[in-house]
Amino acid sequence: MKQQISTFPMFFTLERVENGYILTAKEEKEGLTQEAQFRKEVVTDELIDQRIGHLLCLDTLKKEHPVVFHVEAIGEKTYKIDDMPNRDNLMVAKLSFAHFNARKYSEESIVMLLITDTNMLEIYGRDAESIAEENDIALNRADGIPFLRYPNNKDGVKTLASYVKNPAVVRASEAQIMEWYNSHKVKQEAPPPPPPAPSSNKNSNTSNTTKK
Repeated sequence: MKQQISTFPMFFTLERVENGYILTAKEEKEGLTQEAQFRKEVVTDELIDQRIGHLLCLDTLKKEHPVVFHVEAIGEKTYKIDDMPNRDNLMVAKLSFAHFNARKYSEESIVMLLITDTNMLEIYGRDAESIAEENDIALNRADGIPFLRYPNNKDGVKTLASYVKNPAVVRASEAQIMEWYNSHKVKQEAPPPPPPAPSSNKNSNTSNTTKK
């Protein structure tokens, strides 16, 4: 039976408090249909490293199968919010962008998105599912969309080369992908306005003329 790391993609936050840390993380799922809930807990200083290691599931990592942990320390003045791309529908936009560009290549090719913001190589949709199943590796999901993500460095490229024989790399930033998605998605047209109601003044004038 294939071993899968079901906790990825993961998300947790840490907040420093007087007696340690407040850790907010998703509880482990007991079934595929059960929605994971977020739970808060207080972790003391001496146990925080052990608790984070448990969250990262380090005991499940396999030799020569790198797993990327993308860590963001978000605080005041960390980011300029106005410069950030709109995150709504970002995963849908990436999946659509990959499918659109796949038509430019042969059927044997697999499109990899090289995201210039993060310098990460990403594969989406059925291609990601097939690669994960054939190579017995963990498959990530976000917003219900399957994907694989590796760093664009020597180790990441080497790992992907062992999975993909005919890669087709497409470079783009997340902002460029969102701009493409917003300009290509089908917009529902507003229904035409109803015809104007018959004027009551016309009936009134006709009645007055008859009386004369």
